[in-house]
Amino acid sequence: MAGIIGLIAFLTVLSLSMLITRLATVALMLTGLSHESARFQARSTFTGTGFTTSEAENVVDHPVR
Repeated sequence: MAGIIGLIAFLTVLSLSMLITRLATVALMLTGLSHESARFQARSTFTGTGFTTSEAENVVDHPVR
């Protein structure tokens, strides 16, 4: 029983994470980023990794974003 609850919890967290990053990707695409850049930036921000690139600085410094 505990294994099933753990599996359900894991799948719920995974699904919510994917939903959040997809929404963030769409939001960044609406500001003019390409799909690949928006997806990378959304995942980087969500996980806290890889967000110190020069591309991230350009994203943050843009007046629309």
